[in-house]
Amino acid sequence: MRNGGARTKGITRQSSEGLPLISIVMVTFNCDRYLRQAMESVLNQSYSNKEIIVVDGGSTDGTLDIVQSFGNAVALWQSEPDQGIYDAMNKGIDLATGDWIGFKNADDWYCDGAFEKLVNAINSNPRVDFWYGNSLSVVQEEPLEVSPFFTDHATLGKNPGIDHRSCFIRLELHRKIKFDTRYRLAADFDVFWRLKKAGAVFAHLNSFISYKRFGGASDGTEVLKESFAINRKYAGVFYAYSSRFKSWLGFIVWKTGNSVLKLIMSKEAYHRFKARKIKS
Repeated sequence: MRNGGARTKGITRQSSEGLPLISIVMVTFNCDRYLRQAMESVLNQSYSNKEIIVVDGGSTDGTLDIVQSFGNAVALWQSEPDQGIYDAMNKGIDLATGDWIGFKNADDWYCDGAFEKLVNAINSNPRVDFWYGNSLSVVQEEPLEVSPFFTDHATLGKNPGIDHRSCFIRLELHRKIKFDTRYRLAADFDVFWRLKKAGAVFAHLNSFISYKRFGGASDGTEVLKESFAINRKYAGVFYAYSSRFKSWLGFIVWKTGNSVLKLIMSKEAYHRFKARKIKS
């Protein structure tokens, strides 16, 4: 295993009153294309008491060069083969030292000021165990096409779903409820259900927290199969079928709406509409 970062040199961070330490885990594997943007979105947050931990699966491209270029700004990085993304995320949970933990994919990034909003909410609501915000979906390449991604824990499984890229969970709680690596695409959804069943207090941070690039494996139809099985496990077969129907219906409405917009708008007007600024 290869590793590095500030912590290997004895440099650590700690929490203080009103300034909880936020741990951000980034799981990487041959992902140098967007990685720098993702890391900078963490490190350039105005809130200072944070740490970034990179768990790499043994990259052979320029991923580790990018990580090492940030020097001691990265609390810890390690690189070794793993058993998939959720195995790596579990490793990140073990390596984190903060009060709160979040996960950032290597091709996504945080909105400016996201951590300040989070910490203000944490300090105002000490009973909450699980904060989740809104995300903006972004097409892989320019021009950017963004749309709001709202979430709701009260009807877990019957809405677009909580986006793990905009979530922050108490670390001590996440260490008790880790990702089930039997799932390939929806282990985060399984964690949300188990946290809810365990009595964790959820709260919605009604602000845009992160940008998510559309087009990953979890944006396809395969994730619906795992989500169906998880909904059935925790809420019963009727709930699972109802959720699947609503998911498919929502997808069809979304695709149809975009197709109609493209027909009635010029290409430039369509892109301007999709990329319009949405204030949190």
